[in-house]
Amino acid sequence: MLMLLTPFLLLVSAFFIVRGGWACRSYWLAWAGLAATMIGDYFLAVKSSPLVSSGFLCGVAGFSLAHLCWIGFLLQHARWSPRIAFGLAFSLGIFFAARMFPALESPRLLAALSVYTFISIISVSLACGTHRLSSAWRYGLSLLLFSDAMIAFGRILRVPYLKHLIGISYIASLVCVTVAICRCSVCPRPHARFRKLRQAPLFVLLGGPLAMALFLYAMYVCPITPHYNPFMKMLSYLGRTKIKGVEYPLCHYLFSFALAASAYVSARFFPALSCFVRGSRKKNLFMWAGALNAAGLLALALVPENVRCDLHNIGCFAAVGGGAIMLLLMTPARNNRRAPGVVRWSLLVWSMALVALFQLSLLGHRHKIMSFSPYVPTLQKMLIMTFVAWLTYYAVVLYRVTRRDIAIPRFRRNSLSS
Repeated sequence: MLMLLTPFLLLVSAFFIVRGGWACRSYWLAWAGLAATMIGDYFLAVKSSPLVSSGFLCGVAGFSLAHLCWIGFLLQHARWSPRIAFGLAFSLGIFFAARMFPALESPRLLAALSVYTFISIISVSLACGTHRLSSAWRYGLSLLLFSDAMIAFGRILRVPYLKHLIGISYIASLVCVTVAICRCSVCPRPHARFRKLRQAPLFVLLGGPLAMALFLYAMYVCPITPHYNPFMKMLSYLGRTKIKGVEYPLCHYLFSFALAASAYVSARFFPALSCFVRGSRKKNLFMWAGALNAAGLLALALVPENVRCDLHNIGCFAAVGGGAIMLLLMTPARNNRRAPGVVRWSLLVWSMALVALFQLSLLGHRHKIMSFSPYVPTLQKMLIMTFVAWLTYYAVVLYRVTRRDIAIPRFRRNSLSS
């Protein structure tokens, strides 16, 4: 089906490029990238080349060529996002170190996949960077990266039930790239920073409850007798690949996708949240801290604690450290004057007290002074809920501010016209 779909998409996109004339001339390089995917389709989908074969390497080379063409095209129109590149490199680097390196016995294949992943990160960071192109670029290349991750989990790590997502996400990525090419003759979109600022709180107010619902359902279906008790078990327990003799239970998938959704929500909201911070250097530090937080959450989704606990803990430190830096930057009045001082300092003092109690509980358990449960799991949940409350508060404030700023000019226009 792919060998029929991709030529059809090539014909459609070529028609729009030819019709667009001079304005679409640079899009032929992007079209060549779409055509190069057929090389990978032939070796990976049609021939179903085994992992250790030269055919699989040829397929990886075909998709690498496609990404290089898209990078060459995007470099003419876009500026890459170093924070997105860092976040993806951090989380995928931990994923490779914890899961891919032990699973791949062929150094040649490991080197090829590492290079391909690096090229994919560059193309996605360009597509999600600053440009006035169609948003279909960021969706298309992000879906392709997601499809590649499903191949790594489904074909290399043998994780069940994920193979079905490979074809769906891959076809969706090709369609999005085709749509982006077909829009070559459309006038570049104006920068709409205020519109994005107004949309940012919705990622927390809508995506946050979705991620929370996934976590709660993971607790409900966790295969533990009689049920998962949040005061007796850490939250990461739900993401284990094996629980009470059950391999890859449903709660594992729900937990991982909930963490991935949380990372996406954080990455979309933190740049808008930086408007509360005053000073260019502090804003830049704030956004890098947000990238560290999102990268840590994604690393936790990719590496369960029972696979490599040390690397799993690195993701924990990244998520907590990034959140702590953002909280510290938004506490002083000289940095953030929109929130009341009572709210800012109360959140900081409460968070520091919880962290101190959490560390004391861990030390007490290590030296056998106190039991692990219910103290450590309970404090963990309290820390997580505090961070959620912090995000929700600023999402509501940002939502009200952006709506008020646009409502006041409308009121004035109506008053003048009347």
